Amino acid sequence: MGRVSLLLLCACTVLGAWPSLGLEVNLLEVDLAVAPGEAYTFSFIVRNETDVPETFTLYTGDWDRDEAGGNRFYPPRTLPRSVAPWLAVAPGTFTLGPGETREVSGTLNVPSGAQPGTYWGIVFVHGEPRPVQQQGTTVMVAKRIGIKVYATVGSAPKEGAVRKIEFRGLNPFWLVVDFVNPGLVNLREVRVEVQVYDAKGDQLARIEPTPIPCLPGATRWIAVETGLRPAPGTYLVVARVDIGREEIIAAQAYLRVRALTLVPIAGGAVPRDLDGDGLYEDTDGNGAFDEADVDLFRGAWKVAQVQGNARAFDFDNSGRVDELDAERLAAILTARGG
Repeated sequence: MGRVSLLLLCACTVLGAWPSLGLEVNLLEVDLAVAPGEAYTFSFIVRNETDVPETFTLYTGDWDRDEAGGNRFYPPRTLPRSVAPWLAVAPGTFTLGPGETREVSGTLNVPSGAQPGTYWGIVFVHGEPRPVQQQGTTVMVAKRIGIKVYATVGSAPKEGAVRKIEFRGLNPFWLVVDFVNPGLVNLREVRVEVQVYDAKGDQLARIEPTPIPCLPGATRWIAVETGLRPAPGTYLVVARVDIGREEIIAAQAYLRVRALTLVPIAGGAVPRDLDGDGLYEDTDGNGAFDEADVDLFRGAWKVAQVQGNARAFDFDNSGRVDELDAERLAAILTARGG
């Protein structure tokens, strides 16, 4: 008999249908400017895209994002700026036949003492668990879609700061802008521009990543890919952040790339970069990239000859050399047919 487990498929803030779910909601999110003591309404349409009747349950919750932007979910009233106590939806449960739709109404009752700033929560539409066969195992799949709800009281100022610029891998060079929203208002678009200059003051790159949102009190890590493979030397990196106010937030940091001091690893010859990509995959230096290089690196990535020349052996471009680089080196060899 196969094992039975429960799998929750959650598509938060989905616009339109997700065919694999068989559930459609026509609303991306609700974003309201509200006043203390007032009530506000909104609605959305739920559609059953399957060929069988299904019962749906609606309930509220809290959510936020991690530093990389991934959604995290909590019971209602967990977070200090939860909008869940103000929020009600009806009907709480209903059944839809194949292809049928139902309008859901939401009401937001803002307390008279609500302080300025953004409050937020989520409304979930949750389907019935159904058995699905997956690789010999019966998995109970429940469909769930979340509609994010924001309510901003008054007009608190937008705030933001760059805590640091953190350099990561060098093949090619990428970095992370560590941004924090210390204010009370949701920042819908944080726009970042990064410029890289060499020691002569010539601009080598100007990058504008996709804008990201940032909740009040939250930190976001904005990854910036430059495409550069910097030679040894000193570089100035400038980050400019636009959060929708008159002033631009700016920060800068210097990147210093040291020259490599390659020496033989564990008695081999000096490692070699056979394809000119800045990574020294021929770790034993015999002029060929093969399984012996992978085996040598697996046993030697901790040694000073490797750690002191990290950018030469950072095969996964994470900004450090560890056991994951040995696995990446093995994957590169397999991809090349080695």
